Amino acid sequence: MSRVKIWDSFIRIYHWLMVLLIIAQLWTASQGYMEWHQRGAFILAALIVARLIWGFIGSESARFSAFLRGPRAVIEHFRELRDGRHQKETTHNAAGGWSVLLILLALLIQIGTGLFATDDILFDGPLAYLVSDSTQDMLTTIHHLNVYFIFAIVGLHVLAIIGYRLIGIGLTMAMIHGYQTFEDERAHRKAPRLRNGIWGLLIAGVIASALYYFGA
Repeated sequence: MSRVKIWDSFIRIYHWLMVLLIIAQLWTASQGYMEWHQRGAFILAALIVARLIWGFIGSESARFSAFLRGPRAVIEHFRELRDGRHQKETTHNAAGGWSVLLILLALLIQIGTGLFATDDILFDGPLAYLVSDSTQDMLTTIHHLNVYFIFAIVGLHVLAIIGYRLIGIGLTMAMIHGYQTFEDERAHRKAPRLRNGIWGLLIAGVIASALYYFGA
């Protein structure tokens, strides 16, 4: 057995912060704590933008070029799972890569529409004054409906993780400690080059500070 580190600290911290923040955003919105909801949105936006940047300049395993593959690769991945031929990878698998992208896009839509959303009573998004009332209403509707899309994607993501675990492919622990275990002793030869995750966290911190400063 060979143990290979595949995820840097930024990706791991980012992943679990996203889980906590999505839960926090749902709770603050349902309770009417809109100031905290907006602050959480700034942090969420900073993490997403930092993740997008990290997808081009970060660790090899975190780059979009490493895990975004075409439809044929996705189909072949499911065939391998069906036939019991699938091998553990040093990044997201072909299906998981598109799941990650869909979640990012859904959250970007949620944050983008939230900037212009309004409840017509006490709270307006920080950029709501820039658009007409009809546009505010439209974007607010999208903001509310997109929550269900996020539920669906995240739900499928969780079900997939459970499904992989049931067939003997564990994904969760690697996102905690960063390591994946391979049966092939030569796995170290294909270990991804990792960047120091501190840089990703610094990028997110700078973006969050800027968003809070200009949006407060």
